[in-house]
Amino acid sequence: MIRFVEMEDYNAWLDIAREVEPVFGEMVTNTEFQNGIKKCISDSSAICIANDCNIEGIIAINKTENEISWLAVREESRGKGYGYQLLKKAINYLDDNKPIFVQTFSPQIKVGEMARRMYLKFGFRDFKDGGKNPAGINTVIMKLGK
Repeated sequence: MIRFVEMEDYNAWLDIAREVEPVFGEMVTNTEFQNGIKKCISDSSAICIANDCNIEGIIAINKTENEISWLAVREESRGKGYGYQLLKKAINYLDDNKPIFVQTFSPQIKVGEMARRMYLKFGFRDFKDGGKNPAGINTVIMKLGK
């Protein structure tokens, strides 16, 4: 089931964030990240995919910047199309009359290959260098549309 993230999902979001910290950077103990989660929840700008007992993945969007601001799927649930479903749903909430942006791993980063392939399937293209993320990994800004 795909639905908006609710405050009851806060700890599940932190659990997923904990899994991806090695490649995203510190989040779980970061007050700014914690406040960002709460804001996304209150603004209805985060979507999750859930089964009966687990949140499998979460995507957050920034409507003002017209961007995907965060996407992660539990390690045990990767490769099942959950990220694709979340991205498809999230794009519907963004303005397709303007470019949509996402920061993801640079092409040479092996751990980011699945994410890059998914964004490329949607039509995102490398736009500009994104620098290093908080984990020190090279990123790129990708753009969809105009």
